[in-house]
Amino acid sequence: MGAATLVACAVGGCGATLPYDVEGYQTRCTRLNLEPIPPHQDDRHHGFKNVYACHVDREQLRANRRPFPEGTLIVKESRRPNEPFVWLIALARKHGGAWKWNEYTRNFSDDELHEGFASAEVCTGCHADARGDDWIFTRYQGP
Repeated sequence: MGAATLVACAVGGCGATLPYDVEGYQTRCTRLNLEPIPPHQDDRHHGFKNVYACHVDREQLRANRRPFPEGTLIVKESRRPNEPFVWLIALARKHGGAWKWNEYTRNFSDDELHEGFASAEVCTGCHADARGDDWIFTRYQGP
């Protein structure tokens, strides 16, 4: 990638925008954590995070049964400290018995979220410690 492309990506964003089926996840999906998950050292998704599960039976979530069913969509949003907007959305989609990972980021509240450069290997590498929980760290904590 050339310098001009890197500058254009940094200023205007690169990659695809957030998929249409993610819209409205906060109201139509189930939030897994009760309180925002605070940032921690070496946090790739630095910020306060909320994690949502879509297309999963609420009873399965309440029972914390894993693995997640085919068609599950996990949405993780992150807000940086002292910034009121979501700067990152990380997606995990269960398809063919495996997870497909994508990240979308922005720098300013009026920017669109654009797909980033993280590879699937980066995602699975970070989530390897959750392999026994179907690669997803957050368990249901709600009522």
